[in-house]
Amino acid sequence: MYHDEYINLKRDLEKGYKNPYDYERDLQKLVNKIIIDIQEKNIESDTKRVIEIFNDVKNIKVPSGIQKRFDNILLNEYEIAERKTVLKSKIRRLYCAVTSFCNIKCIMCDIEKHKWELPERAIEEIIELMPYLENVMWQGGEVFFYKHFEKLMDSANLNKVNQEIVTNGLLLNEKNIHKLVEYNVDLGISIDGLTKDVYEYIRVGANFDKLIDNIKLLKKIKLNNRLRKSHLRLNVLVMKSNIEQIEFFPEFAAEYGFTRLCVNPFGPDFVSQENIFHYNKSDKFKYKIMNIKEKLFEKCKYMNIELVDSLPSYRIMNEIPSDKKEESVKKEDTKGEVENVTKTLLLCHAPWRKIFIDSDGTIMPECLCKREYSIGNISKNKIDEIWNNDNMQAYRQKIINGDQYVICKSDCTEGRIPSKVLKDVINTNLFWWEF
Repeated sequence: MYHDEYINLKRDLEKGYKNPYDYERDLQKLVNKIIIDIQEKNIESDTKRVIEIFNDVKNIKVPSGIQKRFDNILLNEYEIAERKTVLKSKIRRLYCAVTSFCNIKCIMCDIEKHKWELPERAIEEIIELMPYLENVMWQGGEVFFYKHFEKLMDSANLNKVNQEIVTNGLLLNEKNIHKLVEYNVDLGISIDGLTKDVYEYIRVGANFDKLIDNIKLLKKIKLNNRLRKSHLRLNVLVMKSNIEQIEFFPEFAAEYGFTRLCVNPFGPDFVSQENIFHYNKSDKFKYKIMNIKEKLFEKCKYMNIELVDSLPSYRIMNEIPSDKKEESVKKEDTKGEVENVTKTLLLCHAPWRKIFIDSDGTIMPECLCKREYSIGNISKNKIDEIWNNDNMQAYRQKIINGDQYVICKSDCTEGRIPSKVLKDVINTNLFWWEF
């Protein structure tokens, strides 16, 4: 298995068949293959294979700067397979709103009413987690409004944590763009209109001309640093006011150097006539969206833009095939006796892998989760306490029991949220190495 490949790589290095550079490159490929395999088997609920991989590779040594992260990934996948509700593994992904303050006021956002910022005490807790984190997403409000944001960015970069930032792009300048490019940050810019009138109607107080100047500068600086691997993501929230422009976003993305297009619907939490998915629904909009989805797919494929389409398909996800629903595995209990344990497919892996700190300090496993079932508040609770508290254990147990309908949103339970979001499918580019 994988451990044999590892031993062979070490032997080739020791005997001079490989130089240190080629050894690290091949070790990186091996480690990424292991991470992909063990996670895919967990998604399929192939628990026997997960445990086999864990036992085979748990003693593999990687560069010291990422050993904690690699070991934590393996332990976490093992604990998911074993359906643990109290985890020894640490958080792998952090989605964090650092402030509720913003430089504009969007018609679909009331975030600034909270008047909240990430407390300084929590900054140190997050920095302590950095060696274990694979990915962190910073968002707001507007992240560049937060006075300690550079400190968080610097710490993540020092620990080779993949960083994603969600911004409106209006506060970008030459200085912070150079840092973003140097740090390989995946930058997501939220742009909901392709013309000045639509954009400035949705994003009140924004300047479309300033936005275009900033993304032109960003494209120029990125082109001058071709060795950097960061993605530039275009985020679009679909609503009544921009529905006629959505199909043309791939052309805009291609023109300004975006490599990924993320198209999202309004969630049920925001009551507005702009919300055509929950409160201003009609067959006209439904068929329009179905047509848009098809055009986005074809255009992005042709233009080589990665499409993340979270728009509903207006059909309930098919039932899981009966042969995939469950499997029986043998497991030894604490007394050494063997018992049969039924392992069902888990709807969602988020409570085992991540936390989301919202713009008022509220913490949930994922930003999609219901706010009324929060697991704590960063202004009152420490992250380590929250990770295994009663509320988080309840999330895990209900998903294990198949009782997620009690606690989870219907968007998730009825298949309107893609499985790869709920299962947190990994991108191996997150596991960075230095040569």
